[in-house]
Amino acid sequence: MSKRGSVGLSTQSLVPRRRFLGLAAGLAGALGLSVSPRTVAGQDASGDVSPPIVPQGTTEQVDNGIQAVSVASPGTGSLYFADTGHNLAEPFRSRWEQFGGEAVLGAPLSEERYASGAGGVLQSFRNMVLLFDPSQQPPFDVRGEVLGKSVWAALSPAAARQPVPGCPTPACQFFPETSHTLQEPFASYWSNLGGAALFGPPVSEAFPDPDSDGQLVQVFENAVMQSARGVVTLRPMGEELAKQQDLLTSDPAFQPAPPTGGSSYLVQASDGLRLRGAPDADASMVALLPNNTEFIAASDATADWAPGYANGLSGWVSAGYLSVRPSLPQLQVSDWDLSIWQGATLEETNIRSEPSTQGKILKTLNYGEPVTVSQWLKGEEVFQGADMWAKVGNGSFVYSRNVGRNAPVLPTPIPPDAPTWGQWLDVNLTQQLLTVYDGTNPLRTIVVTTGMSGWETPPGLFSILHRVANETMTSGAIGAEEFYRLDDVLFTQYFTDFGHALHFAWWRTKETIGRPGSHGCVNLLLDDARYLWDWANIGTSILIHY
Repeated sequence: MSKRGSVGLSTQSLVPRRRFLGLAAGLAGALGLSVSPRTVAGQDASGDVSPPIVPQGTTEQVDNGIQAVSVASPGTGSLYFADTGHNLAEPFRSRWEQFGGEAVLGAPLSEERYASGAGGVLQSFRNMVLLFDPSQQPPFDVRGEVLGKSVWAALSPAAARQPVPGCPTPACQFFPETSHTLQEPFASYWSNLGGAALFGPPVSEAFPDPDSDGQLVQVFENAVMQSARGVVTLRPMGEELAKQQDLLTSDPAFQPAPPTGGSSYLVQASDGLRLRGAPDADASMVALLPNNTEFIAASDATADWAPGYANGLSGWVSAGYLSVRPSLPQLQVSDWDLSIWQGATLEETNIRSEPSTQGKILKTLNYGEPVTVSQWLKGEEVFQGADMWAKVGNGSFVYSRNVGRNAPVLPTPIPPDAPTWGQWLDVNLTQQLLTVYDGTNPLRTIVVTTGMSGWETPPGLFSILHRVANETMTSGAIGAEEFYRLDDVLFTQYFTDFGHALHFAWWRTKETIGRPGSHGCVNLLLDDARYLWDWANIGTSILIHY
């Protein structure tokens, strides 16, 4: 991926700098009270609620060529931007490309993230923030996030925000919902590159930029356009608002991330290997990576340069100094025991005499060593809400977060009391697997997380009772787990009246899914949750068993 240029922005016109919940830190922010995502599309740093502007009349522009986004398997079709250290995949990638890609929206500044009250999944780009809300129809399922009233006010003079009665000329479009007009030089740009779904309606008239002679500016619900010498671009509002809210430094979603579906290597350079800001020997050095450092390379590495991630940093390294790192060993089908949970250590792990960090260390396991779990049980709460330990032998315990599933992801034998026709789901609690069936034909098997000790997912034959595309769970709900309030629980499909459901769990990752850990719900990764939402219906049977 080529080195990307930068666009200047006058910061004098912006709100004073001040910063969401990333995937890794989503737990903390979700504890706070928030406004329901059904009534709020944007909330600025001051707490001002800015609901989306509802189009009136015929001003809403819908591009019939924009189709519903698809969510592929993790890593499939993912782009990695080594200069920012972030991934771009569905549901955002196809719409990002349709809206003009990097030339219009800029490179991603964050991973997918989840903010209380946002109303869906967010991803920040240099020029805008995009929101994925599965409860909306295309093209509004992926749209620009509302900037908010205080931002609109800070970016435009009061005179430009005064309502106008209508268009002064025929070559103009009037938006009665905001009482503002859209004309050239911004009208064609707005219409051709996303319209109402991406930019929203204008919330000001065009006005001269006080910080740049000859430049025009117009503020929209979700973006700011500027025109200099007839060339229209977007101001980098995604970047500026992230700085203002201190997201770039304090939110893990904005920290460099490994490439999705990347390959793991070890640095083989006795004097260290230079991580550079571009695939060029003359590019600035980001860091010197010590010998044997793990480097996760993106799939588009070349013979000369590899974009990727190491030690919390991203950039490019000379590919000739990388050697293949052994991956987590995968259990062979011939060694798979369906009666127990089998996995491997995700890092150096202590086996202790009791389920507590105070227990005597009996043995230390290295990365990738096999682990067989005979029982999941409560122990010391090492992290908030995470008190599950694994019994790996007589009087031997490891903390559950240190082990990951490495058994095959294949259908397990169909129980004798299973349905024999129609659509149904098989959930194997021992193996933490869900298989989608049409009759006796397996269509897809996925890794899930079910209830932990004390909160076990109930076995039995159930059916989907009701579905909520974007759910808010409050304290006491099974799906809310340790959270006081849990927003943006996407693709929720309830199968008991007590609150047990299949749903996307944004706090799970590919590494942490696959072992018990919920309060009884069946937790899913995003692409699997979307697949089941599209495939299942009310009444679809779910057989849950050990």
